[in-house]
Amino acid sequence: MTAPLRRSVTAMRIGSDIFPIEARAPRRIDPRLLQVLAQSLATTRRVALRRAARAAALAELGDIELPDSAPTAEDAAHLEVIAPLYLACELEHAGLLRTAELVAGLFASGALTQPLGATAQLIMEFWKGRRERLATPEREQLFAQVFEPQAFYPMMQALCDALADQLDDPPRASDIHARVALQQAADVLAGWLSPRAVGMATFAANDIVQALSQATHFLRDRLLQTAFGVHDLWGLLNVVGSQQGTGSGDIRGRIDLGREGATVLAWLAAAVPQRYAFDPAAPEGQQLMAAAEAWRGAWRAVQGAGHGSSAPPDMRLSRSPAAPETVAGLAL
Repeated sequence: MTAPLRRSVTAMRIGSDIFPIEARAPRRIDPRLLQVLAQSLATTRRVALRRAARAAALAELGDIELPDSAPTAEDAAHLEVIAPLYLACELEHAGLLRTAELVAGLFASGALTQPLGATAQLIMEFWKGRRERLATPEREQLFAQVFEPQAFYPMMQALCDALADQLDDPPRASDIHARVALQQAADVLAGWLSPRAVGMATFAANDIVQALSQATHFLRDRLLQTAFGVHDLWGLLNVVGSQQGTGSGDIRGRIDLGREGATVLAWLAAAVPQRYAFDPAAPEGQQLMAAAEAWRGAWRAVQGAGHGSSAPPDMRLSRSPAAPETVAGLAL
């Protein structure tokens, strides 16, 4: 079994752990988002294992200064964590973890009284672990450092533009203009992201993606959604987001950005050693270009909503149990 196939099988197994078949599914589900989240969890676990091995191997080495150059194979290894971290960043904009923290706070304070069955235990486990997780301000600070909006989004758009151009006009063997444009856009973004994909970002990625997995597990429960008067996970995000001034269109746009952008950034990390070569006619190439085009559409929608380069809405929660009036007007 090849390494990519083993990783795919691992991601599928982890996906079954996070989202078991017997879990109560909402009426509307986004299987691609769940797949990307499961793959992100597999990636962060793999990076954590590799980081431990590399730390042991390099324990006796001092600091090594390297000259500036195009991204290397070592950069590609660093960049592997960027796709999961970017997915988490956009889901932070969408308010997924903040919604989970709010729901858990309401449950812990006794404001949420409806019977929730086995989901109650999941919520309590999430609530008990709140002090071991990064808090909302800490996550926002990390995301702002890794994905500085004024710099990241223009470079990401340039890469997606170059990828989408392959869809409209695949480069001929005698015409390397489109290929060079793609390599330049990919080099710029990969070179900019690589130094940001080390240190705290590597450690935090696993912590945040694990929290997202926990949160998604219980937020998808139908009994919990019914307690809030909604029918699916996105309805729950919209209800909580509306209390904080976040529109449903902006939430949906951020989710689309995270899902499609994670696909593009995962390709970017894996393609560094091959100088970003891919076959536009192959199914994988078609999926990549489609993701790039979908990211561009979602970015236009988010910009149109007025949150193009802003930080996530101020929905910070304290670490103390949430008071019932925190969500005045919700159908509890």
